[in-house]
Amino acid sequence: MKLVRLPAGEFEMGMLDEHRLKLEHKSSAYQREIHDYVEAPAFPVKLTKPFSLGASEVTVGQFRKFVEATSYQTDADKAGGAFVFTPQAEEPLDRFQRVAGTNWQNPGFEQTENHSVTCVSWNDAQAYCCWLSEQEGATYRLPTEAEWEYACRAGTRSSYWCGEKPDDLYRVANVADSSLSAVFPEDVIRQRTVGTDDKFADGYVYTAPVASFPANAWGLHDMHGNVWEWCSDKYSDRHYQDMLAQARQQGSRTHPKPIVDPTGPEDTPKHRHGDWRTVRGGSWYVAPLQCRSSVRAFAEANDAFSYLGFRVVKEEAQ
Repeated sequence: MKLVRLPAGEFEMGMLDEHRLKLEHKSSAYQREIHDYVEAPAFPVKLTKPFSLGASEVTVGQFRKFVEATSYQTDADKAGGAFVFTPQAEEPLDRFQRVAGTNWQNPGFEQTENHSVTCVSWNDAQAYCCWLSEQEGATYRLPTEAEWEYACRAGTRSSYWCGEKPDDLYRVANVADSSLSAVFPEDVIRQRTVGTDDKFADGYVYTAPVASFPANAWGLHDMHGNVWEWCSDKYSDRHYQDMLAQARQQGSRTHPKPIVDPTGPEDTPKHRHGDWRTVRGGSWYVAPLQCRSSVRAFAEANDAFSYLGFRVVKEEAQ
């Protein structure tokens, strides 16, 4: 597994320019209640420790070594199947359903050992990190949301590490494009994706082998698209409001003090009904708008979807 060492640093976390976002995504289905409220307000963050992040998402082959070494049974195996793409479903919200016999080895489409592993839950990813830590005598874990966005941005303030324009993302990320549209046109059209003509084809309907697309300025591949990635944080749709309020309390309204090494909320009322965890980065199934650096989504810790995987952090010795 190739790791990239990232320095400590500061950045502004969250949606930074709502006006520019709407201007550049006129052909996308902008949903204020989804994007504005969970990505805003932006707040300053300070990461005080360097860390190493996987240059790519964990692959099928890497996950296989873990399963073979430990006889681990994933949450999808225990449940009898994962949630996989079911294009025959009439309703868009039913496009991913639990299908018997599907799991990380059979996500409903063909993969090689070098593809990003999918159909793994947050619990499965945690178990993998624990095993890897034991094997190497180091501490591996899932990234925090702050670490993930800091790494994805790689010093940028734009919607994507490659700039603001959604069309530019098609050349550097595996997202919903003409390759997916050619097979499942309704799924792409309803997202109002811009890049549905042949010049935007990346050749991948589903996941791509890791590092098939260019890395960002810090050497990290597939931070946009391919598969959503689990983060360690519990999810809260109002967390950013709380963080900015805390930053202003520690500093001032006009000069908020950076939040140091944020790790997400300790608990929320919604967690009485499930262990909701944050996912980042978008996937092969969603348009560029849903793959921006600041986009946040969530899933329950034992959910296993064919658009969801992970990458790991290795903590650096102090």
